[in-house]
Amino acid sequence: MQATKDFFGNALNTVKGKDLNAIVEDFSSEMTLVAEGLSEDQARLHELCQSVAAQQTLDREELNRTIGQMEEAISSADDRISTLEKNLESGIQKLQKNLDQLEKKSEEKKKHKLDNLSGLVRQLTILVGVAGGAWIIVTILNLFKG
Repeated sequence: MQATKDFFGNALNTVKGKDLNAIVEDFSSEMTLVAEGLSEDQARLHELCQSVAAQQTLDREELNRTIGQMEEAISSADDRISTLEKNLESGIQKLQKNLDQLEKKSEEKKKHKLDNLSGLVRQLTILVGVAGGAWIIVTILNLFKG
């Protein structure tokens, strides 16, 4: 307890021993210096905050511009994909028509070949019949002659 009393006593003696006006003047000048430093710090922080806000605005505008360009590119790609799908569908339909026509022609050729083959077999049968008949007739004629 005595130490505390001595501490406060020494502090009061120090203050009483000096001129109170000089102490107030020293305190005021130091506080002014601190206030000016705080004011400069606050001004720098304010400038920095404004700079960050301006940069954010520029970044936001750039981002919006980039998003717009990406949306345009996506829309353009969608349009091209739709066009390609339509072209592909029409190409497939054309190929299917061509394939159907080729199948019909192939069937017709097969049918025609079969018709030709059966006509050829019929003609050969008639020819063999005529040759066989002629041979029989010649053989019968040779029998009567001889």
